[in-house]
Amino acid sequence: MRIVLAENLEYALGTRDLLQGVNLELRHGDRLALVGANGSGKTTLLRLLTGALEPSRGRIARLEGVYLELLPQDPQYEPAATVKSVLQSGFARIEAMERQLAALEVRLDDPPTYERWERLHQRYEAVGGYQRRARYAAVLKGLRFEGREEEQAAVLSGGELRRLALGALLLSGADALLLDEPTNHLDLEMVDWLEGFLGAYGGATLTVSHDRAFLDRVTQRVAWLRQGRLTLYQGNYSAFRQQRALQEEQEAREYANWVKEKERREDILEQARRWAPSSAKHARRMHSLEARMEQFLEGAPDSPMAEDVGLRVRFPLERELSTERVLEGWSLEKSLAGRKLFALENLLVRKGERIALIGPNGAGKTTLLRTLLGLTPSDRPAGRVRTGPGVRVGYYDQKLSGFEPELTLFETLYRMLGEKAHAALGAWKFPYEAQFKRVRELSGGERARLALLALSLQQANLLVLDEPTNHLDLETVEALEKALLEFEGTLLLVSHDLFFLDRLATRTWHLREGELSDYPGPPQEYLERVAAQGSPEPSPGPAPAPGPGFPPKRIKGRWHLEREKERLEASIAELEARLAEVHAQAEQPGLHHTEYARIAQAQERLGAELETAFERWAEVLGQLEAQ
Repeated sequence: MRIVLAENLEYALGTRDLLQGVNLELRHGDRLALVGANGSGKTTLLRLLTGALEPSRGRIARLEGVYLELLPQDPQYEPAATVKSVLQSGFARIEAMERQLAALEVRLDDPPTYERWERLHQRYEAVGGYQRRARYAAVLKGLRFEGREEEQAAVLSGGELRRLALGALLLSGADALLLDEPTNHLDLEMVDWLEGFLGAYGGATLTVSHDRAFLDRVTQRVAWLRQGRLTLYQGNYSAFRQQRALQEEQEAREYANWVKEKERREDILEQARRWAPSSAKHARRMHSLEARMEQFLEGAPDSPMAEDVGLRVRFPLERELSTERVLEGWSLEKSLAGRKLFALENLLVRKGERIALIGPNGAGKTTLLRTLLGLTPSDRPAGRVRTGPGVRVGYYDQKLSGFEPELTLFETLYRMLGEKAHAALGAWKFPYEAQFKRVRELSGGERARLALLALSLQQANLLVLDEPTNHLDLETVEALEKALLEFEGTLLLVSHDLFFLDRLATRTWHLREGELSDYPGPPQEYLERVAAQGSPEPSPGPAPAPGPGFPPKRIKGRWHLEREKERLEASIAELEARLAEVHAQAEQPGLHHTEYARIAQAQERLGAELETAFERWAEVLGQLEAQ
């Protein structure tokens, strides 16, 4: 059943035509992804579909009584609103549908009335009318508001407000959910839960997200918004990228062939022009060729070089590191409101490692990063951290701090680059007129690009990135990912984007309930092993079976396996040395029983880490031999 139909939509923003001839249809059960660069008009299109904006031209037809709900980016609630009242606000619409159904049921012998009842009943079932109480309980638990129903919305943090808005949207009884970056402020467990919830939802979903794994799992078609035009593709985001790559190759070949033909015709026409004065016959031939050339040029395909040039991100190194021990901490401990976040005797980051730090929201991931960098002191007086000789740290924090809010973009960059500021901002997709906006006026995406630009100028050989993909569009996320794949230094990453982490990381730290697990492999592999062992720890949900629209499981190539083998062997050697030191400590006479207990714990922990590393080393060796 159709929910909404948009035909020939146009929308102008000042002198700029943001949307041009856009056509889109949403039906119950549709799972659509909306992708495009920041500023391409995605949010504008969503607001047009809900009726919050009116198109400059074209029409939007909605089925009578249908309701579309858009996830707000900056939710605002009345001062007296509570978690419960916000979440249950959607029940009013479902209850209104129940009253309509009851009124129609007394006249079901009338065929037109029965048809109206059947259509309304179909919608009522699709939006979860019969399961609203169970869905309410599921949202409370899944978004971690259980036991907090009477809390006022006014006291919630920005991230919690976004989660509350998401919960209200999921319970809204809407026929279509317009999800604008729904995974922002969600950890892996909550993203996994959201995927399951949306899978059981019977209405339509239209999703904008920078999380490619999430898009792959919750969408079946992709709408690509580019230069005001909307193009539809079958399959999920990975399928769309494959189709686009093939199309781009084909378009490049066609354009190259057209250029060759144009050059051939120009040569013939030039020769005809030289001969034209010699006779009337040659003059007529020249005029005929010119007319045909004009017709040929009118059918010129778009030049691939005329396309928008993608963002080119680079993180150049000033010099190669000689030290193997890049970052190290001892006796690192932190608690919050009596709850232990972590207590670590020793933590080491080695040269060239690419570490993903994962864990639930509130586990203390950012605190651990800041403690390791010496920005937050350890609760234990003996705590200390050290960077190796020649290590230059580049830190991207998720608050995007460090810039003077009253300065303009240009003034900010001028202090770093002088006269090159305009060129640098242009290369990072800041139009000339936008370069005079004050930092406090920038959108989240603009602030994120400014922070990445500043980071790229530091020539850091250790990059510590806390949620770098938040606020970025997919094109920028992919440009950042490419740059980090090419980066030759050491990486320490926090992100809830599992696809992004799995592409980049070769070691995983999992912080949960005060404990840190250390695994010598990427996060997805770690989570799959945890799930296979029957641990209660979360996994990101069942991976889709390979098939149309789903990306195949990533298989490491020989180069990556060789590098992982080298890292594992270095890790094993390090663990063996540390274990020997602990054994030596245990043999010292006169130790107090508390010291024996501490040494025994260290022996057990190091032994377990060594066993895990040996197991993974054997797996990698087997994969190499198989190749």
